[in-house]
Amino acid sequence: MSCSSVADFWRRYSVYLIVIALMAVLGALQPWSSEWLQFDRARIDQGELWRLLTTNWVHLSTNHLIGNILGMALFAYIAGPYLNNRLGVALLLWCMLFVGVGLYIYAGYLQRYVGMSGALHGFLLVAPFVSAFYSRRMAWVFFVVIVTKTLWEQTAWYDDMALVGYIGGRVETNSHLMGTVAGMLFLTYLKIFKAGLLDRGEQ
Repeated sequence: MSCSSVADFWRRYSVYLIVIALMAVLGALQPWSSEWLQFDRARIDQGELWRLLTTNWVHLSTNHLIGNILGMALFAYIAGPYLNNRLGVALLLWCMLFVGVGLYIYAGYLQRYVGMSGALHGFLLVAPFVSAFYSRRMAWVFFVVIVTKTLWEQTAWYDDMALVGYIGGRVETNSHLMGTVAGMLFLTYLKIFKAGLLDRGEQ
């Protein structure tokens, strides 16, 4: 790969690559990273508010980390260069913070939580609407699939222990709910204030 190709790849995907690299580094620093960064209700109550944001960056296990890295790679593939910018950074921070704060307020039973999957639901909900690679019809297909999946996880038919042997813990479905709501609110913001961005995929 030539220097110009590397530079172009970096220009198109730098935000996503930085996020993935940070996730991998923090994974290599386990268990220290989780000790200081995970959602821990008792420590948040003591003033360690950064955990509401940083909990997204640490994981239960290597398999959990790999799954979330693949989710970020999918987000990068869908969004392409269209969210490799300040808007993309805003989306990332908004969804991550919304998940952390949402779990603290809504999931009072939850004492500890780690992972990016909740925020990823928000990322993937927004990405096809902003990316010019996808028609508006396809973006709505993504929307319906993600919202349907999230609602299904809130029912008695979903087994939140199904992946415990693979990721090392229970799936926190309310994080997926928080991430989906965050994505929907971000789309509402774009519709009101940046409608032109959503018109690129109109077909």
